[in-house]
Amino acid sequence: MNLILYVHQDASEKGDHFKRIIEQNFKKTETTTFRTFNAFKARLNQPHIYDKEIFILFADSKNRLTELLKLMDLMDDKRIIVILPDQSKATLSLALKFFPRFFTPISDIYTDLCQVLTKMMDKEKKNTNINTGGIKDVSGS
Repeated sequence: MNLILYVHQDASEKGDHFKRIIEQNFKKTETTTFRTFNAFKARLNQPHIYDKEIFILFADSKNRLTELLKLMDLMDDKRIIVILPDQSKATLSLALKFFPRFFTPISDIYTDLCQVLTKMMDKEKKNTNINTGGIKDVSGS
């Protein structure tokens, strides 16, 4: 499972703090961070290199959340988690348009997010083992 983070360069300390928490809690997971809208859009336009990705959108403001909505057509069939600037009804309404697997407001600890990510990754590992019957090909060893 790979984590694709969108944390805009203007998200300042809150964005850097979020990124550090993800990196500390998921050291063994490949993580790619995009800091500009155009770089993230270009990544979404690329063909899927991996079929096991979770996209985490750090929306530090309503404007950033609205900007990300412009990319909705590129986010079809992707596992999405949204970090929200607040918990107002208007913000929650915008967040739901992403059909996220999970959303949470900006925080200092992100315990809930880390638990959800761990469960998502564990479930994917279990599904991969079920699909392969838990059998590994070691004929090349």
